Amino acid sequence: MRSTTATLCLATALLLAGGATGCSGDGEEPQLDVGTTVTRELEGGGKAAYTLKSVVDPAEMKPGELTKLHEGRSWAALELSFENVGSKDIEERPLHRTDLGPREGEKPFATTATDFEPVQGPALPQVVRLKPGESVEGFLVMEVGRPGPVVGTVTYSPGRSGDIVWKIG
Repeated sequence: MRSTTATLCLATALLLAGGATGCSGDGEEPQLDVGTTVTRELEGGGKAAYTLKSVVDPAEMKPGELTKLHEGRSWAALELSFENVGSKDIEERPLHRTDLGPREGEKPFATTATDFEPVQGPALPQVVRLKPGESVEGFLVMEVGRPGPVVGTVTYSPGRSGDIVWKIG
């Protein structure tokens, strides 16, 4: 028994020294690099792969695409990719499930998701419906509460499976 206890204590000490505790403790998801794909199980049995391919900050919109930008604000364009890697149809709403965070050490800012189309490429639809094996990619444009570049993180919330957070830069 003494040997088992000593082994468990040694194993725990090694794990703690290496920073591994078996749980995050703070409930936050690790921040990923742009280009990293994350696969999540969805409510209702679906399964999707999510990728933040690029961030354009500040971004430009196509001519005639939008009304005048409020003074002191800018646009950020997020190139997102969604793929249905499961066996059931899925539905995503990127306009309502995406949020931006400031760069480290900067104050938070307000954001508003739009369905405007940037000069970089096509806008994502407000509702994405995918059958198994289908994928879609495009840009989601966010109005940012101050002049860019300011984006530090992009968070996508696919539901109860937990947030996906990409770190910019």
